[in-house]
Amino acid sequence: MLRTLKRLLGGERASPPARQAGQALGGGLAAAREEDIQRFLDAACRADERNQAPWVLRDEARIETLRRSLEFTLHRGLWLQREAQGVAHWQGRLLALRHADGPPLGMLLACRPDDEAAWQLRFFYIEPEWQGSGHGARLLMAARRSLSGSPLQVRLPVSCKAAINSLEAAGFQHMHTDATQVASFEAPAEWH
Repeated sequence: MLRTLKRLLGGERASPPARQAGQALGGGLAAAREEDIQRFLDAACRADERNQAPWVLRDEARIETLRRSLEFTLHRGLWLQREAQGVAHWQGRLLALRHADGPPLGMLLACRPDDEAAWQLRFFYIEPEWQGSGHGARLLMAARRSLSGSPLQVRLPVSCKAAINSLEAAGFQHMHTDATQVASFEAPAEWH
């Protein structure tokens, strides 16, 4: 009992297995792995079929272009963003939410032009078998913690009801909806 009390009051560290169990249960975002890219592409293609993706992925060439961009982001930390007549190199992060060492429950792509700008969540998803269990909100709350110190912004079609519910549960505020029925959300900077 004394040991439990010390641990609760911070006088004793949790054992390594307890810390690992906490990480597995609490989860968190980590850099995606090379093998996670195909899952991300599959989710983006499913979203594109419902006109809910930020990309048009109806042919193999576009899918391969996105694959190369995601690989570049994963390995270099840079997202290739079209600007005017050229391509800009934005900061980019491809992150995965997973239990322990298993496959991702969901993933997200965040990018921003520089250190002073808000992170833009370009695309996020939860694997179909984990949908409806609150993992979308967990993914987004983990993103707020992982990308702390900067606001996060998201734009998505209003038809993405589950994603909107997850955003609101994670503390994102609805800013406005434009004439094309694309809603903008923002979460203020969160500090550790």
